[in-house]
Amino acid sequence: MKKLCIVIFFLNITAIAAHAQVKDRVIYGICTKDSLLLDPFQNWFRSNYEAYKPDAATLKSIKAEPLKNLTVKIFFGSWCGDSRRELPRFYKLLDGINFAETKLQLIAVGGSDSLIKQSPGGEEKGLGIFRVPVMIIYNHDKELGRINEYPAVSLEKDFLSILKQENYVPNYASFAILHKWLEAGTLADDNTNSEGMANQIRNLISNEGELISLSNLLFKQNLQKEGLKILKLNYALYPNSANVLRHLGEAFLNQNDKTKAIRMLELALKENKDPAQLTTLLDLLYKAKEK
Repeated sequence: MKKLCIVIFFLNITAIAAHAQVKDRVIYGICTKDSLLLDPFQNWFRSNYEAYKPDAATLKSIKAEPLKNLTVKIFFGSWCGDSRRELPRFYKLLDGINFAETKLQLIAVGGSDSLIKQSPGGEEKGLGIFRVPVMIIYNHDKELGRINEYPAVSLEKDFLSILKQENYVPNYASFAILHKWLEAGTLADDNTNSEGMANQIRNLISNEGELISLSNLLFKQNLQKEGLKILKLNYALYPNSANVLRHLGEAFLNQNDKTKAIRMLELALKENKDPAQLTTLLDLLYKAKEK
């Protein structure tokens, strides 16, 4: 029996590896639904797939749309709670409209560091994958829209809105503009005006954490100027937030700009209302003044 178990385990890993790479119970790269039906992924995939009940009326409306030239690309993290919840549900939706898996590309990203949304083959490059899961819907290879991290309403209603080209606004709608700025080098341009750029995305930002999260990702990718610009935009949007001021001050500190670091951190102390953050702020300020 022990030998049989070893053989089965080997065959399972081989089946996954035929499509992707697996390391430390995390899947990387292009894979298929078959990969997710094997251990250790099947537990969360099967349970969330079976539990989800897409709205029948909305599925009928989706089927009435022209689907022939549609393709879908999904980026997800097998380590990510949002991906584990939404990916099986999205598969249930696609199965409900008889969407061919040959028209679907599934790419697993990240792993040891959830900030780095990358796959071994680099399929995410140029697509602005800042959060996962991301479901991108194409028609004739032209992007119609995407569902970011979780649906704005429901997966099936979001999908229908994208197909009908209604005024669908996804979560993190600002990311589309920020991605264009990143690709064009605008975020690395010293002459750009933070207040003016912030005004362009003001109505698309849900909270200060969005841009803090994005800046952390850019810093992790060694895009220092771009990450700092994102924090400057956040400061323009939330000038009285101790958390925003703290992150900007720490970024200046990491880039050895002592004067600006001290100014931001002193402002953060002034605005801070959270006693739990006081020690962190003082430590950063002392560090800045010691330099």
